[in-house]
Amino acid sequence: MSFQKEQILDRARGALLGCAVGDALGAGYEFKPPLADHIPVEFVASNMFAAGEYTDDTAQAIAIALAISRSDLTENLDEVAKEFFSWFDAGPADVGMQTRRIFNAISEPRSSTELLAASLEYLDTHLKAAGNGSLMRTAPIALPYLSKPDLIEQVANDVSALTHADLTCREACIIWSKAIRHAILFENFDGIQLAVNDLPAFRQVFWNEIFDEAEAADTAAQFENNGWVIHAIQAAYKAIMVTASETPEHLVLGIEAAVRVGNDTDTVAAIAGSLLGARWGYSAIPEAWLEPLHGWPGYEANHLVALADEITEPIWQ
Repeated sequence: MSFQKEQILDRARGALLGCAVGDALGAGYEFKPPLADHIPVEFVASNMFAAGEYTDDTAQAIAIALAISRSDLTENLDEVAKEFFSWFDAGPADVGMQTRRIFNAISEPRSSTELLAASLEYLDTHLKAAGNGSLMRTAPIALPYLSKPDLIEQVANDVSALTHADLTCREACIIWSKAIRHAILFENFDGIQLAVNDLPAFRQVFWNEIFDEAEAADTAAQFENNGWVIHAIQAAYKAIMVTASETPEHLVLGIEAAVRVGNDTDTVAAIAGSLLGARWGYSAIPEAWLEPLHGWPGYEANHLVALADEITEPIWQ
């Protein structure tokens, strides 16, 4: 294996595995107050998940990755809908409220067209339709399109809209997915600003204010309403930036900071972990975090590695 291929694959694996370990670590602290700095971050069992078990965040990311492995998401999203319902029908311990309501709103044929229609109906009839439930699962979308950022934008937008059609949710997924792609290829976090710069001018102003507010915050825990996509992305961004380092230890420090924020800890840590993993790679994830990792559909860390490898575009060829 060439050095270039090895490094790109390591970081692509890191995007998916970083999401999963952040999610599983955060699951034990979900809906609790912020965690004090002196308390170690560990895998903790909750009333819904075993220690080391990832949640609906990673399960839906896996569903998207499986769909990528079987179909062209730029042409049709029916495979995504199929995999979403394969997971949903298995009776998961937890499903986000907005996603659950949209899934329950449709009957056969449960296609992407029906799912999008239900999502748009939800957007039209609910004042609060900008949850973090699509951003948390966006980790794999960049992997098959490393040389095609425009397709990342299309797929991130369209997959988000299946359950979270609000413009802010869709743009958050676009920004984060493009940032993951940039981190895999260029080993830095500049992709966030570059993705913002690709948006229409008035939306650039909006998102620059969002990230400026995150920069100015003292801690990630200030964004306590992190079930909302804006506070979720701000908390994840702050956890990454406040622990910034030029060494791979940044991955551990950033994920731990994300877990400490309180409230929707698994999702904030999954979001942060996906980008940290894309920057620092699978090789930066401690073995102690990988060994207990497990969840739907009977996967462990090695299965996630294989899935990431399968869907990553071989741009080194």
